[in-house]
Amino acid sequence: MRSNYSFWIAIGLLCFYTFTICDSVLAAEKNRDTALIYVTSSKQPTIDVLALQDMLENFTSVDVLSIEDVNEQMLQSYKRLVVMNNYPTRIPPNALSAINQFSGSAILIGENAFQFAPFSKWKEGPIVELRAIGGEVLNNPIKWKSVIPSRDFDIVERATSLNKTYPFIVKKNNWSFIGDFINKDTLQYQWPAIMGELLQIAKPQTHPAFIVLSDINMKTDMQKLKKLVLEFSAKKLPIALEVTPIVVDESDKRSYYLHENKKLLSYLQKLQKEGYVFILSSSNSTEKNLEYLVLRKIYPTISQGDSFLFTSSIQQDSQQLFMTQSEDNHTIYPITAGSMADIETYSFYPVKQKINLLLKVPSSIIGIQYPAYFNASYVQELAAYLSEHPQIELLNLRQTKQQVISKNVSIKQHENGEQTIQLAFTKIERLKILFDERPFELILWALVLIVSLFVTLFFISTLRLRITLRKRLFEERKTNG
Repeated sequence: MRSNYSFWIAIGLLCFYTFTICDSVLAAEKNRDTALIYVTSSKQPTIDVLALQDMLENFTSVDVLSIEDVNEQMLQSYKRLVVMNNYPTRIPPNALSAINQFSGSAILIGENAFQFAPFSKWKEGPIVELRAIGGEVLNNPIKWKSVIPSRDFDIVERATSLNKTYPFIVKKNNWSFIGDFINKDTLQYQWPAIMGELLQIAKPQTHPAFIVLSDINMKTDMQKLKKLVLEFSAKKLPIALEVTPIVVDESDKRSYYLHENKKLLSYLQKLQKEGYVFILSSSNSTEKNLEYLVLRKIYPTISQGDSFLFTSSIQQDSQQLFMTQSEDNHTIYPITAGSMADIETYSFYPVKQKINLLLKVPSSIIGIQYPAYFNASYVQELAAYLSEHPQIELLNLRQTKQQVISKNVSIKQHENGEQTIQLAFTKIERLKILFDERPFELILWALVLIVSLFVTLFFISTLRLRITLRKRLFEERKTNG
């Protein structure tokens, strides 16, 4: 009897587990939001497809699918659909049927429009050279195969050739058409808002921002840097300090170390204790530069450029508009607003213009670079501009989760600002690092130590000899009476 009860309990638990798993799978499927389907000659996503994916992922969850893999059942769990056509081809029947029956918000981009049911009544237009899309002028004309939409479509945006305009973005009910995804010039700042509106995605209202004091190295004027830090502190603007501990000068074939500027090193150590964020910038070995800093009690938690040692990095000269996180949890903070201009007047103007463009991109990150050799007077102008835009929220990078791990260094930064630091250098490794940095100084100290040792030994021998002689003389006198 007892065995029967055990049997039914086991069956019940199995059923409960099965239903739980099914519910989890169904819940996961319900959470799938946007399908990005690409049509490419290589059957692999292109740079434009990946750029569009990055853009959409800042507003919604995105699955990237090849047109060859699409079927009707697959699309039933999605709310939104984007079809990127990069080259003219015959759409597979299964995929075509599935897309035609899609009932959510959908966008078709580029080629093959006439094969899809919503656009089957359209006509082909001439190939033209586009010079502007809406109000955005292209730096170089783009050849485009124009289309003539049916009258039941509303024209959202027009494209302009030399002397004529053409429907470029059109919409009817839940379906929209975009002539081409031209992701360059100032257009890259327009696409996120356009895509969000066509797909009926709520626009995020805030823009995260961060400020980096760059170009800090042995040659930095400590007093100028101090004034700059105090000015930012007075304006309550959080900053991160990008430090290059070892600068290699190719002209005179010499390396300049941070400790050669003792006042600067002492000041940076003080800022570390006060909770400022440090970014490691290195032109040679990242690990060597990291070890150099931590041995001087400065603990960088972000790197400038990619590094497998750091879980976060800042990037310059990047086309990214958003803070991104890769599959291995590596976070990238792009310098999107650029650097203050090295000119006598209107130094803030280029940054201001870039921020104005970024504010058109929902949830774009605003990364600002402020060189440490710049005058502190521009901080007032920057602070005033930021205060005029409450949608800009400054990040304190010290209150973010970061991790740095190398052979000898482990730095864990917690969201409350605390850091857990573990160093595993042996005495020999420490000595080797010091020798690599200051070989002549260590050789001189070694010589001083050797000479001192010889002098000490000579003094001890002389003293011992004198004591022995005096003792012998005393014994001889005692014997001889």
